[in-house]
Amino acid sequence: MWARIENATVAEMTSIDPQDRFPPSLNWIACPDDTQPGMQYADGLFTVKPKTPIDLAAQIASRRYQHETAGITANSVNIDTSRDSQALITAAALSAVMDPTYVCVWKALNGPVTLTAAQIIEIATAVRAHVQVCFDRECQLLTALTEGTYTVDMLDHGWPAVQEA
Repeated sequence: MWARIENATVAEMTSIDPQDRFPPSLNWIACPDDTQPGMQYADGLFTVKPKTPIDLAAQIASRRYQHETAGITANSVNIDTSRDSQALITAAALSAVMDPTYVCVWKALNGPVTLTAAQIIEIATAVRAHVQVCFDRECQLLTALTEGTYTVDMLDHGWPAVQEA
C-alpha cells in the first residue's frame, strides 16, 4: 500500500506503486495495510489523528440559546424572543410602567397587534420568565457536567415548551 502525505496527513491511498505515475512534488510513502486516509504521518510513523474533544459546556450553552430565542406565545400573541426583541420588550415595558395609559402597536410574529400597558407588562414578564427557565436549565446541566452525572440525552430534556402565558 502507498499513502500520499499532505501536511503530515494521509491524503489518499493506492495499492498500485505510484512511482513514475505522479509528479515528483507529490509525497508518496510505502505504508502498512491498515493505514487509512486522515491518519497522521510523522517521523516514519502512521498514527490515528486524535479526535478533538467535544466542548459539552459550549454545546449546552448553544442549546440554551436555541430554546431562549425560539419565541413564546403570550396573551395569544406570538412573541419573538431573540436578544434584540428581548431588549425592545424591556423598553416597551419600562414605558408601560412609567405611563399606565401607554399603548403601542407591536410587530408580533403573527402580525401587528395593539397592546395596552398592562398587556405589555404581562408579555415582558412572560418573556423574562421564559428566558430565566432556559438559563436555569443550562445551569442544571452545567452542574451535572461538573459533578460527572451529565449524560448526552439530558441535553434534549427539561427545556421550556413554547407555552401560552
